[in-house]
Order: sequence, then C-alpha cells, then structure tokens
Amino acid sequence: MEMTKGPPMLRPLPLALCLILTVTGCARIAESRFNPLNWFGRSTAVAAQPDGTIRPLIPSARTTVVVDNRMLVSVITSMAIERTVSGAIIRASGITPTQGYFNAQLVPVAQESGVLVYEFRVEAPAGFEAVGSEASRTITVARVLSADELAGVQAVRVQGAQNGREARR
Repeated sequence: MEMTKGPPMLRPLPLALCLILTVTGCARIAESRFNPLNWFGRSTAVAAQPDGTIRPLIPSARTTVVVDNRMLVSVITSMAIERTVSGAIIRASGITPTQGYFNAQLVPVAQESGVLVYEFRVEAPAGFEAVGSEASRTITVARVLSADELAGVQAVRVQGAQNGREARR
C-alpha cells in the first residue's frame, strides 16, 4: 500500500509574519490609526504660559506616603564606620528573634546637633521559622555616606529595638 503525501501544513507563525509584513507595506495601513506609530500625532508649537512658568508633569500638591512595615532588629551587636576616599561606610550587625529575616536596611531618622541617627530595620519572614543559633540569626547591613553627608557630623547612632550603638569622630 502506497501512501501519498499531501501539501505540507503551513506553520501559523511564519504565515502571520508574512501577512504582517505585507500589510505594513500598504499605504492605507501606514497612515491609519491601526499603526502604533501613528497613535500620537506630530508635535506642534505651543505658546508659553502667561506668567512665564512651566507647569510640572506631577503637581506639587501630590504627595506620596511610604509606609515602612519593617521592624527594628532586636539587638545590635556591632557597629563600625570605615573611612573611604569619597566618605565613609557605616556597617552594623544585629540579631533577629528567628531565622529568615530579610530586606535589612539602615534607615535615616534624624540629624540632630551633629548626630546622624539611623534605624536598623528588617522584614520578618511570612511563616514559622526556626530559632537556630545566634550566628544563623545575625544580619549585617551597610550604608555608604558621601563626604557631603558627613559634613558637620560628630557622631553616628544606629538604633535597634532593645539597644543602640554610637560611634564618634
């Protein structure tokens, strides 16, 4: 018994690609609203505002409030400030109640009378986590400060939930 082969089945992707390339060459499609390149019109000259001001894209009355739901690290075990060519690096280590805490950051809180105050914030894990050893619950975080940010600063303080650490010049 002999099998005859019919015409090969065309693949939909190459067929669609050929159709799109064919249609894009048509002048009517190129000038129509179906062409994504025509969705915005050509630019036109506009007069300046009467008082000479330029309106911002985002109004100044609009405010964004960011809520930080992270908690303070339980205990801060160490804190050091290391000088660099362009400023300094603040490095702090803390211990969390259980394993799995993440998203640690030194968050600036205040600058009062020559003292920079930071909070050591961490995000709690979503589910049950093992307590583990103290070494497995230790988190270290760092923050870079430029020489401009350090101008006039006499001390840097890092706050935790139970204690804080401070380094002076």
